Amino acid sequence: MNTNKYLTNLTSLRGIAALLTLLFHIDIVLSSFGGHLIDRNSSSILSRMYLMVDFFFVLSGFILCYVYARNFEGRAKSQDFKRFTVARFARVYPLHLFSLLLTTFFLFLLHHFGATVSPILDAENSAYSFTTNLFLLHSMNLHKWFTFTHASWSISTEWWMYMLFPFLVRPFMKLSGAGRLAVFALCIVGYLVIGYLLVPLVTVPDVISFLKVHPFSLNVAYQFGFFRCMCGFVTGMMAYYAYKANWSRKLLSSGYTFLILISGLALSMHFAVLDVFTVLFFPFILLSAAYGNKNINAIFASRPLQRLGDWSFSIYLIHQPFLYQGAAIIGIPDRSGSTLPKPGILFCWAICILFVVFILFISYLSFRFIEAPARNFINRKWGNQKAYSKPVQMSTQ
Repeated sequence: MNTNKYLTNLTSLRGIAALLTLLFHIDIVLSSFGGHLIDRNSSSILSRMYLMVDFFFVLSGFILCYVYARNFEGRAKSQDFKRFTVARFARVYPLHLFSLLLTTFFLFLLHHFGATVSPILDAENSAYSFTTNLFLLHSMNLHKWFTFTHASWSISTEWWMYMLFPFLVRPFMKLSGAGRLAVFALCIVGYLVIGYLLVPLVTVPDVISFLKVHPFSLNVAYQFGFFRCMCGFVTGMMAYYAYKANWSRKLLSSGYTFLILISGLALSMHFAVLDVFTVLFFPFILLSAAYGNKNINAIFASRPLQRLGDWSFSIYLIHQPFLYQGAAIIGIPDRSGSTLPKPGILFCWAICILFVVFILFISYLSFRFIEAPARNFINRKWGNQKAYSKPVQMSTQ
Protein backbone atom coordinates (compact mmCIF):
# COMPACT_ATOMS: atom_id res chain seq x y z
CA MET A 1 0.00 0.00 0.00
CA ASN A 2 1.32 3.44 -0.90
CA THR A 3 2.75 5.34 2.07
CA ASN A 4 2.61 8.84 0.57
CA LYS A 5 0.57 11.27 2.59
CA TYR A 6 -2.95 11.92 1.38
CA LEU A 7 -3.06 15.21 -0.53
CA THR A 8 -6.23 16.60 0.99
CA ASN A 9 -6.20 19.81 -1.04
CA LEU A 10 -6.36 17.95 -4.34
CA THR A 11 -9.44 16.05 -3.20
CA SER A 12 -11.26 19.34 -2.67
CA LEU A 13 -10.11 20.74 -6.02
CA ARG A 14 -11.35 17.59 -7.72
CA GLY A 15 -14.75 18.03 -6.12
CA ILE A 16 -14.97 21.70 -7.12
CA ALA A 17 -14.05 20.83 -10.72
CA ALA A 18 -16.77 18.14 -10.81
CA LEU A 19 -19.32 20.62 -9.49
CA LEU A 20 -18.33 23.18 -12.13
CA THR A 21 -18.73 20.49 -14.81
CA LEU A 22 -22.22 19.81 -13.46
CA LEU A 23 -23.08 23.53 -13.70
CA PHE A 24 -21.74 23.60 -17.26
CA HIS A 25 -24.05 20.77 -18.32
CA ILE A 26 -27.05 22.26 -16.51
CA ASP A 27 -26.45 25.51 -18.38
CA ILE A 28 -26.31 23.63 -21.71
CA VAL A 29 -29.74 22.11 -21.06
CA LEU A 30 -31.20 25.41 -19.88
CA SER A 31 -29.83 27.20 -22.95
CA SER A 32 -31.70 24.76 -25.21
CA PHE A 33 -34.90 26.18 -23.71
CA GLY A 34 -33.68 29.77 -24.04
CA GLY A 35 -32.52 30.12 -20.44
CA HIS A 36 -29.12 30.53 -18.86
CA LEU A 37 -27.35 30.71 -15.52
CA ILE A 38 -24.99 33.46 -16.72
CA ASP A 39 -25.68 35.63 -19.74
CA ARG A 40 -23.10 34.54 -22.32
CA ASN A 41 -23.04 38.06 -23.75
CA SER A 42 -21.79 39.27 -20.36
CA SER A 43 -19.37 36.45 -19.54
CA SER A 44 -18.02 33.30 -21.18
CA ILE A 45 -16.90 31.80 -17.87
CA LEU A 46 -19.58 29.11 -17.63
CA SER A 47 -19.48 28.19 -21.30
CA ARG A 48 -15.74 27.47 -20.92
CA MET A 49 -16.20 25.00 -18.07
CA TYR A 50 -15.70 22.10 -20.46
CA LEU A 51 -12.03 22.78 -19.68
CA MET A 52 -12.54 21.25 -16.25
CA VAL A 53 -12.03 17.88 -17.92
CA ASP A 54 -8.55 19.08 -18.90
CA PHE A 55 -7.94 19.84 -15.24
CA PHE A 56 -8.93 16.24 -14.49
CA PHE A 57 -6.41 15.00 -17.05
CA VAL A 58 -3.61 17.08 -15.52
CA LEU A 59 -4.63 15.97 -12.04
CA SER A 60 -4.68 12.34 -13.15
CA GLY A 61 -1.13 12.47 -14.50
CA PHE A 62 0.08 14.10 -11.29
CA ILE A 63 -1.69 11.68 -8.94
CA LEU A 64 -0.74 8.51 -10.77
CA CYS A 65 2.90 9.58 -10.60
CA TYR A 66 2.48 10.46 -6.94
CA VAL A 67 1.02 7.06 -6.10
CA TYR A 68 2.59 4.65 -8.60
CA ALA A 69 5.75 6.13 -10.14
CA ARG A 70 8.07 4.35 -7.71
CA ASN A 71 6.69 1.00 -8.91
CA PHE A 72 7.76 1.66 -12.49
CA GLU A 73 10.98 3.65 -12.11
CA GLY A 74 13.00 0.49 -12.59
CA ARG A 75 12.13 -2.43 -14.79
CA ALA A 76 8.37 -2.85 -14.48
CA LYS A 77 7.37 -6.17 -12.97
CA SER A 78 4.29 -7.99 -14.21
CA GLN A 79 2.99 -8.14 -10.65
CA ASP A 80 3.19 -4.34 -10.31
CA PHE A 81 1.51 -3.83 -13.66
CA LYS A 82 -1.28 -6.24 -12.71
CA ARG A 83 -1.85 -4.54 -9.37
CA PHE A 84 -1.88 -1.13 -11.05
CA THR A 85 -4.30 -2.25 -13.77
CA VAL A 86 -6.66 -3.85 -11.28
CA ALA A 87 -6.60 -0.73 -9.09
CA ARG A 88 -7.42 1.56 -12.02
CA PHE A 89 -10.12 -0.80 -13.28
CA ALA A 90 -11.62 -0.90 -9.78
CA ARG A 91 -11.54 2.88 -9.66
CA VAL A 92 -13.28 3.71 -12.92
CA TYR A 93 -15.11 0.71 -14.38
CA PRO A 94 -17.84 -0.17 -11.84
CA LEU A 95 -19.30 3.33 -11.87
CA HIS A 96 -18.84 3.64 -15.62
CA LEU A 97 -20.77 0.40 -16.09
CA PHE A 98 -23.49 1.52 -13.68
CA SER A 99 -23.93 4.88 -15.43
CA LEU A 100 -24.00 3.13 -18.82
CA LEU A 101 -26.73 0.74 -17.68
CA LEU A 102 -28.65 3.56 -15.99
CA THR A 103 -28.55 5.70 -19.14
CA THR A 104 -29.61 2.70 -21.26
CA PHE A 105 -32.51 2.01 -18.90
CA PHE A 106 -33.69 5.62 -19.01
CA LEU A 107 -33.49 5.67 -22.81
CA PHE A 108 -35.45 2.42 -22.97
CA LEU A 109 -38.20 3.95 -20.83
CA LEU A 110 -38.32 7.09 -22.94
CA HIS A 111 -38.62 5.15 -26.18
CA HIS A 112 -41.03 2.61 -24.68
CA PHE A 113 -43.47 5.32 -23.60
CA GLY A 114 -43.20 7.22 -26.86
CA ALA A 115 -41.18 10.22 -25.72
CA THR A 116 -39.44 12.21 -28.43
CA VAL A 117 -35.74 11.86 -27.70
CA SER A 118 -33.55 14.53 -29.26
CA PRO A 119 -30.80 13.22 -31.55
CA ILE A 120 -28.47 15.38 -29.46
CA LEU A 121 -28.91 12.73 -26.79
CA ASP A 122 -29.50 9.67 -28.93
CA ALA A 123 -27.91 10.09 -32.37
CA GLU A 124 -25.13 7.52 -31.95
CA ASN A 125 -26.66 5.19 -29.37
CA SER A 126 -26.83 1.64 -30.73
CA ALA A 127 -25.81 -1.92 -29.93
CA TYR A 128 -22.45 -1.15 -31.53
CA SER A 129 -21.81 1.96 -29.40
CA PHE A 130 -23.02 0.08 -26.30
CA THR A 131 -20.31 -2.49 -27.03
CA THR A 132 -17.64 0.15 -27.50
CA ASN A 133 -18.72 1.67 -24.18
CA LEU A 134 -18.36 -1.70 -22.48
CA PHE A 135 -14.76 -1.93 -23.67
CA LEU A 136 -14.00 1.77 -23.06
CA LEU A 137 -13.36 2.34 -26.76
CA HIS A 138 -16.15 4.85 -27.39
CA SER A 139 -13.87 7.90 -27.56
CA MET A 140 -11.21 6.40 -29.77
CA ASN A 141 -12.49 7.88 -33.05
CA LEU A 142 -15.10 5.18 -33.59
CA HIS A 143 -18.16 7.44 -33.48
CA LYS A 144 -19.46 10.70 -34.92
CA TRP A 145 -21.03 11.86 -31.68
CA PHE A 146 -21.25 11.21 -27.96
CA THR A 147 -22.78 7.93 -26.87
CA PHE A 148 -24.93 7.02 -23.84
CA THR A 149 -23.40 8.79 -20.80
CA HIS A 150 -21.73 11.61 -22.69
CA ALA A 151 -19.31 12.51 -19.91
CA SER A 152 -17.83 9.02 -19.98
CA TRP A 153 -15.83 9.90 -23.09
CA SER A 154 -13.03 11.08 -20.77
CA ILE A 155 -13.07 7.75 -18.90
CA SER A 156 -12.48 5.99 -22.20
CA THR A 157 -9.44 8.12 -23.03
CA GLU A 158 -8.04 8.00 -19.50
CA TRP A 159 -8.25 4.23 -19.37
CA TRP A 160 -5.97 3.86 -22.37
CA MET A 161 -3.68 6.53 -20.97
CA TYR A 162 -3.46 4.44 -17.79
CA MET A 163 -2.28 1.52 -19.89
CA LEU A 164 0.45 3.69 -21.39
CA PHE A 165 1.49 5.30 -18.10
CA PRO A 166 3.77 2.52 -16.71
CA PHE A 167 5.91 2.71 -19.85
CA LEU A 168 6.33 6.50 -19.58
CA VAL A 169 7.59 6.68 -15.99
CA ARG A 170 11.09 5.35 -16.51
CA PRO A 171 12.05 7.51 -19.54
CA PHE A 172 10.47 10.61 -17.99
CA MET A 173 12.29 9.98 -14.71
CA LYS A 174 15.62 10.03 -16.55
CA LEU A 175 14.98 13.42 -18.14
CA SER A 176 16.90 16.45 -16.95
CA GLY A 177 15.10 19.59 -15.90
CA ALA A 178 15.55 20.97 -19.42
CA GLY A 179 14.21 17.73 -20.86
CA ARG A 180 11.05 17.93 -18.77
CA LEU A 181 10.60 21.55 -19.78
CA ALA A 182 10.88 20.43 -23.40
CA VAL A 183 8.20 17.76 -22.82
CA PHE A 184 5.94 20.42 -21.27
CA ALA A 185 6.54 22.61 -24.34
CA LEU A 186 5.59 19.68 -26.58
CA CYS A 187 2.31 19.37 -24.65
CA ILE A 188 1.59 23.01 -25.48
CA VAL A 189 2.36 22.24 -29.11
CA GLY A 190 -0.04 19.31 -28.83
CA TYR A 191 -2.79 21.63 -27.61
CA LEU A 192 -2.12 23.94 -30.56
CA VAL A 193 -2.38 20.97 -32.91
CA ILE A 194 -5.77 20.12 -31.40
CA GLY A 195 -7.11 23.66 -31.74
CA TYR A 196 -5.81 24.45 -35.19
CA LEU A 197 -5.57 21.10 -36.99
CA LEU A 198 -7.82 18.53 -35.32
CA VAL A 199 -10.90 20.59 -34.44
CA PRO A 200 -11.71 21.23 -38.14
CA LEU A 201 -11.66 17.45 -38.70
CA VAL A 202 -14.30 16.65 -36.06
CA THR A 203 -17.51 15.29 -37.59
CA VAL A 204 -21.10 15.17 -36.34
CA PRO A 205 -24.10 13.15 -37.57
CA ASP A 206 -26.12 14.81 -40.34
CA VAL A 207 -29.19 14.99 -38.12
CA ILE A 208 -27.39 17.42 -35.78
CA SER A 209 -25.11 19.05 -38.33
CA PHE A 210 -26.02 22.47 -36.89
CA LEU A 211 -23.78 21.68 -33.91
CA LYS A 212 -20.14 22.58 -34.44
CA VAL A 213 -17.00 22.52 -32.30
CA HIS A 214 -15.87 26.07 -31.60
CA PRO A 215 -12.84 26.95 -33.77
CA PHE A 216 -9.48 26.94 -32.00
CA SER A 217 -10.95 25.35 -28.86
CA LEU A 218 -9.72 22.17 -27.18
CA ASN A 219 -13.25 20.79 -26.95
CA VAL A 220 -12.65 17.53 -28.81
CA ALA A 221 -13.95 14.39 -27.16
CA TYR A 222 -15.42 11.41 -29.02
CA GLN A 223 -12.90 12.10 -31.78
CA PHE A 224 -9.28 12.97 -30.96
CA GLY A 225 -10.12 12.94 -27.25
CA PHE A 226 -7.20 10.62 -26.51
CA PHE A 227 -4.74 13.17 -27.88
CA ARG A 228 -6.32 15.83 -25.64
CA CYS A 229 -6.10 13.48 -22.66
CA MET A 230 -2.46 12.65 -23.38
CA CYS A 231 -1.44 16.33 -23.46
CA GLY A 232 -3.08 16.98 -20.10
CA PHE A 233 -1.92 13.73 -18.52
CA VAL A 234 1.73 14.25 -19.51
CA THR A 235 1.52 17.86 -18.32
CA GLY A 236 0.39 16.48 -14.96
CA MET A 237 3.33 14.07 -14.90
CA MET A 238 5.73 16.98 -15.49
CA ALA A 239 3.99 18.87 -12.68
CA TYR A 240 4.61 15.91 -10.39
CA TYR A 241 8.36 15.92 -11.12
CA ALA A 242 8.38 19.67 -10.42
CA TYR A 243 6.60 18.96 -7.11
CA LYS A 244 9.06 16.20 -6.27
CA ALA A 245 11.95 18.63 -6.89
CA ASN A 246 10.26 21.34 -4.76
CA TRP A 247 10.33 23.64 -7.79
CA SER A 248 9.27 27.19 -6.81
CA ARG A 249 7.78 25.85 -3.59
CA LYS A 250 8.20 29.10 -1.65
CA LEU A 251 6.41 31.12 -4.33
CA LEU A 252 3.67 28.65 -5.22
CA SER A 253 2.80 27.69 -1.65
CA SER A 254 1.77 31.27 -0.94
CA GLY A 255 -1.95 31.81 -0.52
CA TYR A 256 -1.63 35.03 -2.53
CA THR A 257 -0.10 33.09 -5.43
CA PHE A 258 -2.94 30.59 -5.30
CA LEU A 259 -5.52 33.40 -5.40
CA ILE A 260 -3.73 35.08 -8.31
CA LEU A 261 -3.71 31.79 -10.26
CA ILE A 262 -7.40 31.13 -9.59
CA SER A 263 -8.26 34.72 -10.51
CA GLY A 264 -6.22 34.46 -13.68
CA LEU A 265 -8.04 31.25 -14.64
CA ALA A 266 -11.44 32.86 -13.99
CA LEU A 267 -10.55 35.95 -16.03
CA SER A 268 -9.20 33.82 -18.85
CA MET A 269 -12.49 31.93 -19.03
CA HIS A 270 -14.56 35.12 -18.59
CA PHE A 271 -12.91 36.82 -21.56
CA ALA A 272 -12.83 33.60 -23.64
CA VAL A 273 -9.06 33.58 -23.97
CA LEU A 274 -7.86 30.79 -26.26
CA ASP A 275 -8.10 27.44 -24.49
CA VAL A 276 -4.42 26.66 -25.02
CA PHE A 277 -3.54 29.60 -22.74
CA THR A 278 -6.28 28.88 -20.21
CA VAL A 279 -5.17 25.30 -19.54
CA LEU A 280 -1.67 26.52 -18.69
CA PHE A 281 -3.04 27.68 -15.34
CA PHE A 282 -3.89 24.10 -14.33
CA PRO A 283 -0.43 22.65 -13.56
CA PHE A 284 0.50 25.73 -11.52
CA ILE A 285 -2.79 25.69 -9.58
CA LEU A 286 -2.20 22.00 -8.95
CA LEU A 287 1.33 22.61 -7.68
CA SER A 288 0.20 25.49 -5.47
CA ALA A 289 -2.53 23.36 -3.89
CA ALA A 290 -0.24 20.34 -3.50
CA TYR A 291 2.38 22.42 -1.69
CA GLY A 292 -0.30 24.15 0.36
CA ASN A 293 0.10 26.26 3.47
CA LYS A 294 -1.68 26.65 6.77
CA ASN A 295 -4.54 28.78 5.40
CA ILE A 296 -5.07 26.87 2.15
CA ASN A 297 -4.94 23.56 3.98
CA ALA A 298 -7.50 24.70 6.55
CA ILE A 299 -9.99 25.69 3.85
CA PHE A 300 -9.61 22.59 1.70
CA ALA A 301 -9.64 20.25 4.69
CA SER A 302 -13.18 21.33 5.55
CA ARG A 303 -15.62 18.46 5.72
CA PRO A 304 -17.99 19.72 2.97
CA LEU A 305 -15.16 20.10 0.44
CA GLN A 306 -13.71 16.72 1.34
CA ARG A 307 -17.07 15.02 0.88
CA LEU A 308 -17.49 16.86 -2.42
CA GLY A 309 -14.14 15.45 -3.49
CA ASP A 310 -15.05 11.94 -2.37
CA TRP A 311 -18.26 12.07 -4.39
CA SER A 312 -16.67 13.82 -7.40
CA PHE A 313 -16.52 10.79 -9.69
CA SER A 314 -20.14 9.97 -8.96
CA ILE A 315 -21.10 13.60 -9.54
CA TYR A 316 -19.26 13.55 -12.84
CA LEU A 317 -20.85 10.38 -14.24
CA ILE A 318 -24.21 10.08 -12.52
CA HIS A 319 -25.60 13.55 -13.20
CA GLN A 320 -25.96 13.14 -16.96
CA PRO A 321 -28.41 10.23 -17.03
CA PHE A 322 -30.75 12.23 -14.81
CA LEU A 323 -30.13 15.62 -16.42
CA TYR A 324 -30.36 14.67 -20.08
CA GLN A 325 -33.13 12.13 -19.80
CA GLY A 326 -35.07 14.54 -17.60
CA ALA A 327 -34.69 17.17 -20.31
CA ALA A 328 -35.89 14.62 -22.86
CA ILE A 329 -39.09 14.10 -20.86
CA ILE A 330 -39.73 17.85 -20.91
CA GLY A 331 -39.01 17.89 -24.61
CA ILE A 332 -35.55 19.27 -25.33
CA PRO A 333 -35.57 20.88 -28.78
CA ASP A 334 -33.19 19.89 -31.55
CA ARG A 335 -32.28 23.52 -32.14
CA SER A 336 -32.16 26.53 -29.81
CA GLY A 337 -35.59 27.78 -28.93
CA SER A 338 -38.59 26.03 -27.44
CA THR A 339 -42.36 26.11 -27.37
CA LEU A 340 -42.07 26.49 -23.60
CA PRO A 341 -41.88 30.00 -22.11
CA LYS A 342 -38.33 31.29 -21.91
CA PRO A 343 -37.19 30.75 -18.31
CA GLY A 344 -35.82 33.74 -16.41
CA ILE A 345 -32.42 33.69 -14.76
CA LEU A 346 -33.83 33.43 -11.22
CA PHE A 347 -35.96 30.45 -12.25
CA CYS A 348 -32.93 28.87 -13.91
CA TRP A 349 -30.84 29.23 -10.74
CA ALA A 350 -33.66 27.82 -8.61
CA ILE A 351 -33.87 24.76 -10.87
CA CYS A 352 -30.09 24.50 -10.86
CA ILE A 353 -29.80 24.56 -7.08
CA LEU A 354 -32.54 21.95 -6.65
CA PHE A 355 -30.89 19.68 -9.21
CA VAL A 356 -27.44 20.11 -7.64
CA VAL A 357 -28.82 19.15 -4.22
CA PHE A 358 -30.52 16.12 -5.77
CA ILE A 359 -27.33 15.04 -7.56
CA LEU A 360 -25.23 15.47 -4.41
CA PHE A 361 -27.60 13.13 -2.58
CA ILE A 362 -27.58 10.60 -5.43
CA SER A 363 -23.78 10.84 -5.61
CA TYR A 364 -23.49 10.18 -1.90
CA LEU A 365 -25.59 7.03 -2.34
CA SER A 366 -23.61 6.02 -5.42
CA PHE A 367 -20.27 6.50 -3.67
CA ARG A 368 -21.34 4.66 -0.54
CA PHE A 369 -23.21 1.73 -2.04
CA ILE A 370 -21.68 1.26 -5.50
CA GLU A 371 -18.39 3.03 -6.10
CA ALA A 372 -16.46 2.39 -2.87
CA PRO A 373 -17.73 -1.18 -2.21
CA ALA A 374 -17.05 -2.27 -5.79
CA ARG A 375 -13.56 -0.75 -5.72
CA ASN A 376 -12.67 -2.41 -2.44
CA PHE A 377 -14.08 -5.78 -3.53
CA ILE A 378 -12.14 -5.82 -6.81
CA ASN A 379 -8.91 -4.76 -5.14
CA ARG A 380 -9.25 -7.43 -2.46
CA LYS A 381 -10.27 -10.14 -4.91
CA TRP A 382 -7.84 -9.57 -7.76
CA GLY A 383 -5.39 -6.88 -6.73
CA ASN A 384 -4.11 -8.38 -3.47
CA GLN A 385 -4.81 -5.08 -1.76
CA LYS A 386 -6.56 -4.45 1.50
CA ALA A 387 -9.73 -2.42 1.59
CA TYR A 388 -9.39 1.11 2.89
CA SER A 389 -11.88 3.50 4.41
CA LYS A 390 -10.12 6.59 3.05
CA PRO A 391 -8.67 6.00 -0.40
CA VAL A 392 -5.06 6.76 -1.14
CA GLN A 393 -4.93 9.76 -3.45
CA MET A 394 -5.92 7.92 -6.61
CA SER A 395 -9.05 9.50 -7.95
CA THR A 396 -9.17 11.36 -11.24
CA GLN A 397 -12.75 12.63 -11.26
